[in-house]
Amino acid sequence: MSDTEQAISRYTTGDLRDRLHAALRDAGKEPAVLQPADLEESDHFHSGGRAATMDVAKAVGIGLGKRVLDVGSGIGGPARAFATLGAVVTGVDVTNEFVVLARELDAACGMAGSITMVQASAQDTGIPDGSFDAATMIHVGMNLADKAAVFAEVHRLLRPGGVFGIYDLMGTNTLDYPMPWADDAQSSYVESDEAYRNHLRTAGFIVTEDNDRSATALKLMAEQGSAQRENPRPLGAPILLAGDPEDRIGNAVKAMKSGAIAPRLLIAVRPV
Repeated sequence: MSDTEQAISRYTTGDLRDRLHAALRDAGKEPAVLQPADLEESDHFHSGGRAATMDVAKAVGIGLGKRVLDVGSGIGGPARAFATLGAVVTGVDVTNEFVVLARELDAACGMAGSITMVQASAQDTGIPDGSFDAATMIHVGMNLADKAAVFAEVHRLLRPGGVFGIYDLMGTNTLDYPMPWADDAQSSYVESDEAYRNHLRTAGFIVTEDNDRSATALKLMAEQGSAQRENPRPLGAPILLAGDPEDRIGNAVKAMKSGAIAPRLLIAVRPV
């Protein structure tokens, strides 16, 4: 089974829309008419949640009029966050259930005109060369066996001078499973930051930053977990984690605290 097939199998549940709609209604929201903030943490499936999304946006320079690609866009939380900053965003994801729901949520938030969701492999998007000023990939690489091919595609899609921001969990793949992104090591593709930098350079990028975000991410996750325990909210945690979320998140936090993995932010530039 390829990494693409593994990702589709891992993340397709068939009831994601129903679960999200139920959570929205439990929170007093109407699913057909939303503001992006109404979705809270439910659509930010990465360590640090929405706060980390906004840190990535700042690091990459996302703002008014920027054409942005989000690789592995899920149900569109980061894309909608970027659009609130004035960006024109294209999200690419291989999972049909995600893409269909993301389009529905974009429309409900009145953002269908500024966000395009494409169902495609990150290695072969079918999008024209030089279409974007910036690109992001947020907690996706752990599902990608061939990162080099994905980075080469992103390089093709960025204009000269374009910026690529990667916020991924990096380190060893020898971990206690299940993890939020995989049930076992055979379907997990964690790599070191050195490997990421090598893949980026091979694709033609210049790596300008490589920052360990563990302390910030663990602090945010502890605050979010404490708030959720004290005042449980239907939308207070990522909706993508269906079944045993506590075990998966617990294993990830343990690995982060031990240093086996670290959420790192890499910034790379396509040379002019």
